Amino acid sequence: MSRITRFLSRCISSLNELYGREAEIYRDPSSGAVIAEGRNNCARRIFRACGFKPTGTAFRLRLPEGLIEAEQKAHATRAVVHLFHAGHYTEIASHLMCDSTLAATWDEIREGRPDHPGWPTSPTADTHTPTDAQTAASRRP
Repeated sequence: MSRITRFLSRCISSLNELYGREAEIYRDPSSGAVIAEGRNNCARRIFRACGFKPTGTAFRLRLPEGLIEAEQKAHATRAVVHLFHAGHYTEIASHLMCDSTLAATWDEIREGRPDHPGWPTSPTADTHTPTDAQTAASRRP
C-alpha cells in the first residue's frame, strides 16, 4: 500500500469517526421506533421511497407507527440494500435485517425491475447511475 493510499484511508476513517456514516438505521431505545438518519439528499430520498417519513429533526426519518415487526424489518432492509447499491456507506442494526427481503431486493436490482410490486418506482431510479463495474457486479449470481 502506497503512502498516499494509507494517508487517504486515514483521512476517510477520521471523517467517518467525526461525521458518522452517510446513513444509519436503528431502533430508538426510548420509543421503539425504527429511525433512519441520512446525511445527504440522495439517502433521504431513498429512505422516503422505502417508506420512512420525515420527522421534525433534520436528517432524521422514521417508519410509520402501526407496522408489525416483519414490516419494519422489510422496510429497513430494503432501504439499506438500495443505499448500498447507490454507493452510500450505511450502517443498520443487525436485529432490523430480514434475510428474505435482503435476497429479494438484490434479486430485484439484478433483474433490473425498478417497478417491483408494491413499490411505484425504484428508490435509486433518480439518484444513482451505476458504473459498468457496479452493473457487472450486481449481475453476478
